[in-house]
Amino acid sequence: MKGAAVLVAVVALALARASVWAPAPLTGKWAVVGSLERPRAYATALAVKGGNILVFGGLDQNDPRVVNPTSELIHPLSGKVTLLPEKMPGRLHQTATTLPNGHVVVAGGVEWIVDHFESVDAVNVFIPEKNTWVPAAPLLQARSDHGAAALQDGEVLVTGGNYDTRPLASSEIYDPTTDTWREAAPLSHPRVRFSMATLPDGRVLVAGGLDQMGRPLKTTEIYDPQRDRWTAGPSFSTPRVQHTMVVLPSGDVLFIGGQNGASGTAERYDHLTNTMRYAGSLVTPRLVAQAAVLPDGRVLVTGGSVEQPGRTNWVPFADAEVWDPATNRWTAFPSPKEPRALGDLVPTPGGLYLVGGIGNDEAAHRSIERLTLE
Repeated sequence: MKGAAVLVAVVALALARASVWAPAPLTGKWAVVGSLERPRAYATALAVKGGNILVFGGLDQNDPRVVNPTSELIHPLSGKVTLLPEKMPGRLHQTATTLPNGHVVVAGGVEWIVDHFESVDAVNVFIPEKNTWVPAAPLLQARSDHGAAALQDGEVLVTGGNYDTRPLASSEIYDPTTDTWREAAPLSHPRVRFSMATLPDGRVLVAGGLDQMGRPLKTTEIYDPQRDRWTAGPSFSTPRVQHTMVVLPSGDVLFIGGQNGASGTAERYDHLTNTMRYAGSLVTPRLVAQAAVLPDGRVLVTGGSVEQPGRTNWVPFADAEVWDPATNRWTAFPSPKEPRALGDLVPTPGGLYLVGGIGNDEAAHRSIERLTLE
């Protein structure tokens, strides 16, 4: 009995020490730290080699040009913003893919032509070492609302989307060493506005979105670049479109919110078992939100639009929350200063930056907010 008592005491002491030394979950403070040179809704913002944040594309409903042909760099260390001199085709609904060498391939999207949008085949590559853009070979098929992902061999897979109003199933692959595109196996069915992520084994997951009839999808497909073949993946528990996606440090993929019945839940794709798993109920249902992985492995989601019966436009809000992979639960987190949907949450060594998107009355955002973790 004496030995058992000693063992219990040792275990209790170890647990007490673990509780004392276990790091507290990260929290943080938000601050408005600057403004973009141009208001931008539906823009793209991402961290680039060298530590800057590249922002390009987007729409400003109060600008007679409608779609922005400029790009700009946010310098996190100084807080300054630089408008880059090169003009590109002003567009929305393009893809941006970072290559292993740090170059960024921007493909497709829609341009504003007189009084309407048209899908384009334009491709531009950003060279971060020189902070310049260079034109690249055009897509084989003009498209927008498509998906793109970097393959492990340094090429880029592009698939699906729209050609104007016609949904596409076609796929193509870009080889940056030869600046050429080639056809790849098509999706089993046309798909628009879906999520796309490269898995640890080199395959590519396509999930959710809309079918050719405009109906939300619960299905997924997986592309094998070695065989140039798509196969069916696991399905969501509910159709999911206008959701947010992040790739977790484990290589799994987390899908957050979405339209209609998906707005209040999250699901996790387990790449080891090829299954979809329930990932908790959100504190606040949302769609078209911003999300990123925190340094402690949790996932932060901010704002988005309220999903409500009969909604005919975006209703941005600011509320933030975090998902803990250890508990599979969502909890409230300090919220940004301003309502924002359809923006980007960009991690940098100096904090997370909230850029672009729309605010109240669907006005394009200029403000830049930074989350300092503590």
